[in-house]
Amino acid sequence: MDIVEVDTVAIPEEFSDEEKKTGMWWRQLLAGGGAGAVSRSCTAPLDRLKIFFQVQSIKGGERLTIMSGFRAMQEGGVRSLWRGNGVNVLKIAPESAIRFYAYEYFKRFFVSDDKPLNMYQRLATGASAGVVAQTSIYPMEVMKTRLALCSTGQYRGMADCMKSVVKSEGPLALYRGILPSLIGIIPYAGIDLAIYEA
Repeated sequence: MDIVEVDTVAIPEEFSDEEKKTGMWWRQLLAGGGAGAVSRSCTAPLDRLKIFFQVQSIKGGERLTIMSGFRAMQEGGVRSLWRGNGVNVLKIAPESAIRFYAYEYFKRFFVSDDKPLNMYQRLATGASAGVVAQTSIYPMEVMKTRLALCSTGQYRGMADCMKSVVKSEGPLALYRGILPSLIGIIPYAGIDLAIYEA
């Protein structure tokens, strides 16, 4: 995917000249971001339930079930089913933008004489881009999880959550758990972007 500069904004080469001239490419990017935000919001209660299952231990011999998990999630009302979704939606666009920009940047290390990248080069380039993107947005991932698990009134929003975490645990707490995340993103992003490029 080549990048061209139009009015100092990088536009991916796969957009047609007509789309570039009319500004349709902006609408397509916005539509993609909007679709991602809507789909994340529709599945947010399930994502929050998944987090509950990942961190809940057996309490008094009683296992967490889907129904008891949903009941526990609603302790602050129905809106609490979407607790942490704002951060989830906010991180979609920058994560994708950083990943694709980093992919184009890292491709320069492998490209010589305008030859296309081979599969191994695409895998390495995609994995590198995934690491950069994941590291960049990881504090938002931590905030999403903290907000999903907090009780009603514990935080006044994303900024309050981040401020509270940094104040009580230090700035490195924003990167707690990043190593397993990076280990998982390396094959995922490598394969994802390699197949996309192919």
